[in-house]
Amino acid sequence: MLMPFYGSALAADAEPPVNACPGPNLAPMVKDIPDRSQFPILVDSRSFDAGKQGVAEARDQVVLRRADQLMTTDILRYDPESKTVIMPGTVNYEDSVFYMSGSSAEYSFLTEKGHFTDVTYGLTGSSAKGSAVDVVIDSGNHSVLRQIQFTTCPGEEPEWILSADELQLNFETGVGVAKGAKLKFFDIPILYLPWMTFPIDDRRKSGFLYPVFSTANDNGVELNAPYYWNIAPNQDATITPRYFTRRGFMLTGEYRFITRRTDGSVNFDYLPTENDTGDTRYHYWLKHEFRMTSRWQSYVVVDRVSDDQYFQDFGTSLVVASRQYLRSLAGIKGSGRYWRFSIVADNFQVVDEAVTEFNEPYSRVPRIGFDVDMPLGHQGLRFQMGSELVNFNRDNGVTGTRFDIFPRVEWNIETNWGYVRPSAGYRFTIYDLNRHGLPGDTSPDRGTEILSFDTGMFLDRTSKKGNVQTLEPRLFYLYVPYVDQNDFPDFDTAPFTFGFSQLFHFNRFTGADRQSDANQVTFALTTRSISQKLGRELWSVSFGQIVYFQKQRVLSSSGEITDDSASPFIGEFIYRPTRRLKGRVAAQWDWQNSRLDVVVVGIQHTSNNGMRLGAEYRFRRDNLDQYDLRYYQPINERWRVLSRLNYSLKDSDLLAAQVGIEYDSCCWAVRIVAKRFLRNRDGDYRDAIYVQLALKGLANVGRSTAPLFYDLAD
Repeated sequence: MLMPFYGSALAADAEPPVNACPGPNLAPMVKDIPDRSQFPILVDSRSFDAGKQGVAEARDQVVLRRADQLMTTDILRYDPESKTVIMPGTVNYEDSVFYMSGSSAEYSFLTEKGHFTDVTYGLTGSSAKGSAVDVVIDSGNHSVLRQIQFTTCPGEEPEWILSADELQLNFETGVGVAKGAKLKFFDIPILYLPWMTFPIDDRRKSGFLYPVFSTANDNGVELNAPYYWNIAPNQDATITPRYFTRRGFMLTGEYRFITRRTDGSVNFDYLPTENDTGDTRYHYWLKHEFRMTSRWQSYVVVDRVSDDQYFQDFGTSLVVASRQYLRSLAGIKGSGRYWRFSIVADNFQVVDEAVTEFNEPYSRVPRIGFDVDMPLGHQGLRFQMGSELVNFNRDNGVTGTRFDIFPRVEWNIETNWGYVRPSAGYRFTIYDLNRHGLPGDTSPDRGTEILSFDTGMFLDRTSKKGNVQTLEPRLFYLYVPYVDQNDFPDFDTAPFTFGFSQLFHFNRFTGADRQSDANQVTFALTTRSISQKLGRELWSVSFGQIVYFQKQRVLSSSGEITDDSASPFIGEFIYRPTRRLKGRVAAQWDWQNSRLDVVVVGIQHTSNNGMRLGAEYRFRRDNLDQYDLRYYQPINERWRVLSRLNYSLKDSDLLAAQVGIEYDSCCWAVRIVAKRFLRNRDGDYRDAIYVQLALKGLANVGRSTAPLFYDLAD
C-alpha cells in the first residue's frame, strides 16, 4: 500500500521544515486524459522525405506532437496508413502520466501500442523513476516493463530500490503489478515477493502496509503486518495480524463504511489463547449512525472487553491503561426549530478493580429527554424547559425511576453596551424507588423556585498603539430556597469541579439528584486587548468570586456543611504576544484559609524552524500536583528529536515519559520511540520501544501516534 509521507506523525500539529526533495513521492491521479484520436499528428524536423512507398522519413532534431504526447529523436519513419512511427535511434517520450528515453522505439498512434528498448523512465509529477530492458505500451493507460528497477529516491545511488522481472502499470486503475520482485535497502536484500501489487497514484489500494516492530517489558517483542482492504469507494478495512512473544497471536481489525443515510465502524482485538494462562482475550468497539430523516437520527455504540486487566496489558498510553469503565448505548434523537428529543439506553462495564460494586455507575434503560427553547414574542422573552425521565438499574443499592423538569422564562435585553437577563423557573423532581429493604421514602419529590439575574457591560477604548482594550464587568445573582434532600438517592450526582463557568451556574451538582440552595451574587470582570492590525486577541485577564448571603445547606452524599462567606477567588490570565507564543495562568485562592486551591500554569512556543516547546503545571489541593513537559526539535531538514515527561509531585512518581528520534529523507523515514508509563494502581510500568520504517512511494507505517502537543490556551 502506497501512501504519501510528509513531515512527522509524532508531532502531528508541528511545523517541521520541508525537505528539499525534487517532487512528490506519488504521481497525481490523472482524471482527464485527452482523446488523442481527435488530435492531429504534428512533426517538426530539419529534413523531411515523403518517400515513394508512402513511408515518410524525418531527420535531424525531430519533434513529434499529438495531444499530450511528445517524442524527440534524430530519425523517424512514419507510415500514415497504419499511423506507426519507427525510431531506430535514441528516442525520448513524454505524456500526461509517463516519460522515458530508450535506444530505439516503435509506436502506433492508431492502436496506441508501442515498444521501447533500453529504457529509463519516470512518472510525471513524481519522484518515482527507474530503468527497464524494454517497455511495451499496450494502450495509452497501460504499460508493461521487463527487467526493471524502481525507486522514489533522488540521485544516482538510491537508498532503496525495487527490482522485478516484470512490472505492469495500469494508469486507468492506478495499480502496479510486479512479478519476481526484490527489495534492497542500502544494498541489503530485505524482501522477495514472486508477485505484488501497489498503487502508482494517490488512489486507495488494497495491500499490505509496512510492518511495525516494538518491544515491551511485559509483552515481549511485537510484530504486526497491517493489510488494507479497499472494499468499495464507501467501505474499507484494515486487518492486522499481531504476534507478541510473551502472549501469543492476536488479530486486530477495523472496518469503516458510509452511505447517504448511514455511517459506522467496527474495531476489534482478539487473542484466542494467551501463552501463560490459556485465556481468550478481546476488545471490540462498534459505532453505527442512521439518519432516518433530516431531523431524526439513531445511533448505537457497543464497547466491551474480555477482562479488567486488558487495557493494562495491551494499552499503549497512560490514558488507555487508566480507563475505569466502558459505556455502551443505543438511542434515537430528533430536533425541531425550538425543541430537542432523545431516548437512550446505556450501561457500563467496569474495568477498574478500585471501583466497588456500590460505586459502579447505574445503567439507564431508558433515559428520555425533551428540551424546549422558544421565543415569546419579539421583546427578548424566551421560554426554556429541560426535562428528563430516567430508569436507573444496578445489582446493588437503591434503584428506580426519576422524573425531572425545569421550565423557566428568561428576558434577554441586549444593547451595544451590555445586556440584562432576568430569569425565573421552577424545578420539580419526583422518584419511584425500589430500596431493596433499605429504609426511606419510596416516592420522594422536590420542588423549588430558581431565580437569577445576569447583567454585564461591554466597554472599550483604543490604546495609543491602536489596539482595542475592553472592560467587561458582569454581575450574576442566584436565589434557590433550601429543600431537604437527605432522603434522595444518589444515582448520577457529584459536585462540579469548581471553575470559572461555575460562577454563573444555577446548580453546584451534576445530574438531578441534588439541587443546591443559593442566595448569592457573583462579581466578575474581564479585560482583554485585541490587535486591530493582526485581527486577534493579544491578552485577556478574568477575575471572579461568589459572595454567599447564607451558608449552603444542600450537600452531596460525602459533603460537609461549610460556613464560608465567599467562594474561592478565581483568576485567569491568557497571553498571546505572537502567533508562536502563548501562555496561560489560572488560579483559585481560598480567602477563608489563605491558601491556593488550584493552580494551572502553561506555556507553548513554536520557533521559525519548527521547534516546539510546551510546559504545564497543574495543582488541585488534595487531588493533583503534577507537571507535563513536551519538546520537539528539528535538528536539520532530516533529523528530529522529541520528548515528553509527565510527573506527579503528589505521589513522587513518574506517570509517563517518552523520547524519540526521527530521520525523514526524500524517499524513506524511520522513527524510534521509547515510552514508559504507569499501567496500573500497583505501580507497575510498561517500558516499550517502537520502531517504524517507511519507504516512500512503496509502503508506509501502519500505526498512528497521538499528537505530542495540544493547545495550552484552550
